[in-house]
Amino acid sequence: MGLMVLRWGWGAQRFEDLARTIVKFLDYTKEGTKFVFGFVANPPNVCGMFPVFVFSVLQTLIYFGSIVAVLYYYGIIQFVLRQVATLVRATLTTTAAESLQACACVFLGMTEGPLLIQPYIDKMTASELHAILTSNFSCIAGTLFAAYISLGACPNYLLSSSIMSAPGSLACSKLLFPETEESHLKDIKDLELPRGSETTALECLSNGASATVQIVFSIGANLLVVIAFLAFFDDVIGYLGELVGIYGLSFQMLLGYLFFPLAYLMGVTDDLNETLHVAQLMGTKTALNEFIAYQKLGELTASNLLTPKAAMIATYALCGFSNFSAVGMQLEFLGLLVFKKFLSVEFRKARSIEENDSVENRDEGLAGGIDFLFFYGVDCRNSGPRA
Repeated sequence: MGLMVLRWGWGAQRFEDLARTIVKFLDYTKEGTKFVFGFVANPPNVCGMFPVFVFSVLQTLIYFGSIVAVLYYYGIIQFVLRQVATLVRATLTTTAAESLQACACVFLGMTEGPLLIQPYIDKMTASELHAILTSNFSCIAGTLFAAYISLGACPNYLLSSSIMSAPGSLACSKLLFPETEESHLKDIKDLELPRGSETTALECLSNGASATVQIVFSIGANLLVVIAFLAFFDDVIGYLGELVGIYGLSFQMLLGYLFFPLAYLMGVTDDLNETLHVAQLMGTKTALNEFIAYQKLGELTASNLLTPKAAMIATYALCGFSNFSAVGMQLEFLGLLVFKKFLSVEFRKARSIEENDSVENRDEGLAGGIDFLFFYGVDCRNSGPRA
């Protein structure tokens, strides 16, 4: 996948066409937001006015969530997951449950994906459970894929990174936690993927939209709190720095210096300032969340502060759920799914988030290594964040 997107000109063009088609499809959300929210979603381009985030960017999640629900109702999602999981199982020799879960995360996300295998979690081995946690943190949901594009991230790199992370998360998980037990879920035929309980596609469309509303406002509430605490930490760290004669110190600056060696080794660029920018994005994503990191990435690329190569590697590095807030979400969600495995889930949570960082750094390093040979990167700087 990395060679096709970054090394092969024809493959890169086809992938770019696919990404543009997806973006065009998602842009139809604007018609609904203009009608429902009017001015706050589509303000005039005067006096520096911008659309309200929760009424513009996040509304894409509702639209895409409804589409996924309809595809699930007709069995299309189940069919695609079975085929891709069969391919992953054949190439990586992983079991059916963990292969299905890794592939499901690409389309459904880290909370919806585990619902597919909920009846089988009690039968899973420790290594399978560990692989599921790792894959949950490594991919992004299809709905969030739409939101990240709205923030200015390049769709080509987002799509390829999310797809590569599915087998990559399984590989990293098995390296650090190999299978030592006999699995009861080896074959895809052992898993059942029933359709939803809705009776019509219209009902499914409506239920999908209603279910996504809670996610939208949950994301908005989390962003409000996280950004407020970030401003608070910046002031506290700045004040402490001034006490010892260091001026201009901030939380993001500390994160940048912490992640700078890793960003430099990934081959971001020879410009140390650009490498520091990417390191700050990586630190922001890990300590806070990927939404804030992608928003800042969109601002940097729109301001031409990052070269196409640096923006590419940053996009790969930020693609995933490996942050501390995601750990809390997984702890609550999987604990509710299967209480018997709760302690096992909690014990492996920290290792899983570390392994997912390895998955993302592997993708980032792969992109940088392929770029060293020959770069067919897409310059996304002119696109900027979409309203």
